[in-house]
Amino acid sequence: MISLTCLALSLASLAGGAESPRAVAVAEPPAPQQPAGAAGQAPRIAVVNTQAFGEVINEYRQQVTTLQAEFRPTIETLQRLGAEIQAEEGALQRLADQLAPDIRLKRSEDLERKKKDFKRRQEDFNEAAEKRSVILLNPVREKISKALEAYAKERGIQILLDVATAAEAGGLVYLAPGMDITEDFAARYNQANPVAKPAGAAR
Repeated sequence: MISLTCLALSLASLAGGAESPRAVAVAEPPAPQQPAGAAGQAPRIAVVNTQAFGEVINEYRQQVTTLQAEFRPTIETLQRLGAEIQAEEGALQRLADQLAPDIRLKRSEDLERKKKDFKRRQEDFNEAAEKRSVILLNPVREKISKALEAYAKERGIQILLDVATAAEAGGLVYLAPGMDITEDFAARYNQANPVAKPAGAAR
């Protein structure tokens, strides 16, 4: 059976998948006014949720929206083709005993051709979307990573962990209030990197 869910989520995974900006571990000593890591004092640890960047960081969200808009027609075409394949598979199963052998064979061959065409188109789509994702998103990802490192240094944070990765790995047991800096970082990043409204956008 053809899975349509993967098509709907494919661009989302490109936008926030393994290539998302990751948390950084800051090895340099903190600023003098914040002597974290001094003798007898544990290093300051904070967490950030990189999966949320596609929603809370305006610059990143704008590029994700552009990426999704560019590939929406292709995704819709693949979804229609996938639905046709699923419908034909179901019809052949229901009518298997009612169709003449030659007709059943012809419809089965047509279905296999459609499946091969679908697979080829899906592979072409994945390749094109991945290449376009690198062009649109990687510069912003690198910019965010540098901003994260600067943010951590300014605040004497010596270890910054990605809470999304830790949760997926089952390593997140407890998170004390105030440790998650995602919203504060995003607010400061958005302020320092304003995004212009698209031409024709409502004021």
